Amino acid sequence: MKKFLLSALVLAASTFAAHAIEGELSGKFIINTNGDSVHFSQGLLQYHEISSKWSFAAYQYKADNDALAYFGWGTSGWNSGANEYQPTSTSADPADYFVGGNENNNLTGDYAYADWGIYNPIENGGNFAGLWRVLTHEEWVYIIESRPNAGKLFGFATIDNQYKGVILLPDEWVLPSGVTFKPGTDCYMEYETGNGWRNLNLDMQTNYNDNKYTLAQWKIMEEAGAVFFPAMGYLTGGEIRYPNDYGYYASSSARNGYTEYAMEFDNKSLLASDGAARRGNGVSVRLVTNEGAGQGIDNINHKSETINHKFIKDGQLFIERNGKIINVLGQPVR
Repeated sequence: MKKFLLSALVLAASTFAAHAIEGELSGKFIINTNGDSVHFSQGLLQYHEISSKWSFAAYQYKADNDALAYFGWGTSGWNSGANEYQPTSTSADPADYFVGGNENNNLTGDYAYADWGIYNPIENGGNFAGLWRVLTHEEWVYIIESRPNAGKLFGFATIDNQYKGVILLPDEWVLPSGVTFKPGTDCYMEYETGNGWRNLNLDMQTNYNDNKYTLAQWKIMEEAGAVFFPAMGYLTGGEIRYPNDYGYYASSSARNGYTEYAMEFDNKSLLASDGAARRGNGVSVRLVTNEGAGQGIDNINHKSETINHKFIKDGQLFIERNGKIINVLGQPVR
């Protein structure tokens, strides 16, 4: 009977995995030379202090008014051994955000629960912990700098005459009728090895007016798979600095004692290899889910253990690892 029940649950999980996860966008992005791919979330990650719940913003181009949308590094709420690990942490000292107390630890492996999407259920993102994750530094670099035709798959934009930011296009992009798109490399951007895309022609101006969309036009772009990253600036000392000018998006990769690797941009550059943000600054978080299923939990590697199956029971996600059933927090299920 137990064997039958487990088989049924695994079958249910397979059925669940075959469908798009709530909150993921349609565009598919290859993230490495192996051909692995992800889908971005529908909007910025947000934390609601009153309810202690997480959600995605309703729209790609802005955060909701009643939620926190800036996070210090590794502030998922899991006690990683860092001095600061709560989503509401405001310390400006980068050393307070060393997961495991070590500046070299990433938000992966034994410290994967410090990743917001792996540790927390997202209310409008499937509502299971482990479905989402942040990109690694290497994955950001591949999408922005290394994938085939990378220079034609990004551009600067303004939506509704007020929301400025960067657009990334999926690998299999087809421009829909009714809109136009001007890639960054058609606007005097050049690639500089080890740095990223920059406006190296100082007499030329690349800016957020390269692509201007009404809300109706942006909806057409979005439905075709385009992803927009608003220039949210960053939070420090209780003050949001450079909104609508700069954008900083977290990765799971440590850079040095002061910074994390980040996807970074302003109106003249888009950086991945050299993109960074101070760990004590609150920056934007945009989660992804792996193609085909809620695979964020696969980013966790507990020593030599392997995950054999994931399944859903009574509305919760469980893992069978080495013959034992645990929940997404690694706790055994009795």
